[in-house]
Amino acid sequence: MFRLKITRIIFLLAAVFLLAACASQPPIFNAQKLEEPEGYFTEEEAIQCANSKIEFINQDGDLFLFYVEVENSSEDVLAIYPTEIYLEVVEDIDQQEKFYAERYFALDPKREVMAINQMMKEEEDRHDLATAENVIFGVVSVIADLSSDRHDKEAAVVMDIFNTGANQVNNEIYHSNAEKDLEEMKYFWKNEVLNESVINSGDTIGGLVYLPFSNMAEIFKVIIPVCDLPESHLFRQVQINK
Repeated sequence: MFRLKITRIIFLLAAVFLLAACASQPPIFNAQKLEEPEGYFTEEEAIQCANSKIEFINQDGDLFLFYVEVENSSEDVLAIYPTEIYLEVVEDIDQQEKFYAERYFALDPKREVMAINQMMKEEEDRHDLATAENVIFGVVSVIADLSSDRHDKEAAVVMDIFNTGANQVNNEIYHSNAEKDLEEMKYFWKNEVLNESVINSGDTIGGLVYLPFSNMAEIFKVIIPVCDLPESHLFRQVQINK
């Protein structure tokens, strides 16, 4: 009887732990492209200006990552501004523009690069300060040991110098790795992500776009404004870790 109660308790605790783990896991979504029953503008109007394509890549935390491609099908030079691209929650698929909708605008690559530049400056300042502190501490330690009455002062001084050198090596390794990571992040936001661009007639540009999203949405569309005619792409949002 006692063993039976213990077994029940173990199973109960395991179930509670499993439920807690499932509850704490953030939702993971996929987005499936849908055909729009009726777009923002007619195909004839849109094709006079530009054609856009979009592909859902994955979820990155609280952001959706898309690949966006825009072709200039007009005779004019067009400009694209990624911060004007937005995700709009669809309340009614048959009456998309008749309801107030939540809108989430794309991240600004320029702001991300500015933030990375600030992080690079802060890392440079941290490195310089850590180097100065290490040298000062090393010199103070050497002076203290040389002026002490300890019998092993020579060995202590050697150890002080060794520790100072080892600390500086670690500082340089950390600094080098941090600089490399930040440079890679900066390159990504400047070259892989869609930035403000000019598109000549007949040319196509493409890049990644990060968009916030709503956990509660079932249907959403991504709006890509080009030459005053927004192209709309419809998606179904599906949670895949229920």
